[in-house]
Amino acid sequence: MSEEFNDVKIGSDPAPDTDGARELLIFGEGDGALSKDRGVRYTKPKLGYLAIALLGGIVLGAALTILAVSSIAGGLSNLSMIKNMGKYDSSVISELMQKIDVYHFGETPDSQELVDRASHALVDAVQDPYASYFTEKEYSDYTASFNGRYYGIGVLVKTPDGTGSTVVRVYEGSFAEQAGLMAGDLIVKVDGKDVRNVTSNELVSLIKGEEGTTVDITVVRGGKEQTVTVTRGEVYVKRVEYMMLEDNVGYIYLSQFSGNASDEFEAAINDLSGKGAKSLIVDLRDDPGGGLNIVVDICDMLLPECVICSMQGKTTETTEYFRSDKEMYDIPFVVLVNGNSASASEIFAGAMQDNGRAKIIGTQTYGKGVVQTTFRLENGHGFIKLTTDAYYTPNGTNLGGTGITPDIVVDLPEELKAYDIYTLYTEHLKEDTQIQAALKALKNN
Repeated sequence: MSEEFNDVKIGSDPAPDTDGARELLIFGEGDGALSKDRGVRYTKPKLGYLAIALLGGIVLGAALTILAVSSIAGGLSNLSMIKNMGKYDSSVISELMQKIDVYHFGETPDSQELVDRASHALVDAVQDPYASYFTEKEYSDYTASFNGRYYGIGVLVKTPDGTGSTVVRVYEGSFAEQAGLMAGDLIVKVDGKDVRNVTSNELVSLIKGEEGTTVDITVVRGGKEQTVTVTRGEVYVKRVEYMMLEDNVGYIYLSQFSGNASDEFEAAINDLSGKGAKSLIVDLRDDPGGGLNIVVDICDMLLPECVICSMQGKTTETTEYFRSDKEMYDIPFVVLVNGNSASASEIFAGAMQDNGRAKIIGTQTYGKGVVQTTFRLENGHGFIKLTTDAYYTPNGTNLGGTGITPDIVVDLPEELKAYDIYTLYTEHLKEDTQIQAALKALKNN
């Protein structure tokens, strides 16, 4: 995938439904981009959590109640929680706030803005590339990248390059599809504003808006400009796409372990099996990860009774093991990966490789061996995401900094590396050397 290609889904999501849960996320990216250090290795540190409650415009060294709820089978019942935050001295923050309020001459941000900035700086000071503090609004925008539902128009576009922004994909059933937008359209204006040279963020902000409102999109198609009016609304973006290939091979592309990916994956296998699929290709290329519970659920569908992965962190007294049961889809398959297959994708590939269930084909994976937990702070004071655990493959390997070496190493031709996966399997199937290697491996199995 080229650096100038952006998976821009226009719009923002509804308010997140976290219910105070300890949400386990295993994405390979920091805030929207793969971190260059390829992850952080954590080896069972013994110190407790440092948690700060942000209340009423000042920082209080008071109790922060964390409701730890896991949707993963087996739970995290031995999670040790810190109830008393009194040992954390926040008087310096309170004094700074008071001095600024009383003595600062000139325009001063309000107290909430100062607290928000200080909270970001405090978490940044941890120097964890995956840690973040979010206000309520920031968290809502952040979760839009993986929860599957958006308020927007339903298109995937490239970053404007001076000529415009190319529509890569129009999502099925979306408002953009209903209005007549098509893949290949070149967006040049939004509500009359020229967008040929704007950033992707600026383009998103111009197109997104309140549900039920409309936006005029001017595109170039076939050398001619035309303007379509699109209504904004809720759009669901599927995480799983699938189709039948030659020789009764089913192909499943899993773009992210998030949203309804588990249900979609199971539906894909059932439908392909009903159409006569005798084997499968599971494509995890460019899949950055997702929720731990989702990857465990999907692995469980394809594995016999065995260990999927394990996890060890600061607040877990013993290693947590995640296992599959005896029931599974007994169908041969291979797994496609590349350098952007990270975190949950690596858990999946590692579980299949270590348990001898499937061959891994492609190039070395990203190499992220840690898990992030998102905590909701009390009284609507935002969220904190921290690296809290390291995960291990069934053989006890932590993938941080190394990743998974495929059983069959195959790279893409240089001329195809700029394409996203959707374009590869829909338009360049025969030239896609990795898919062709997967077909060959299944035939020779």
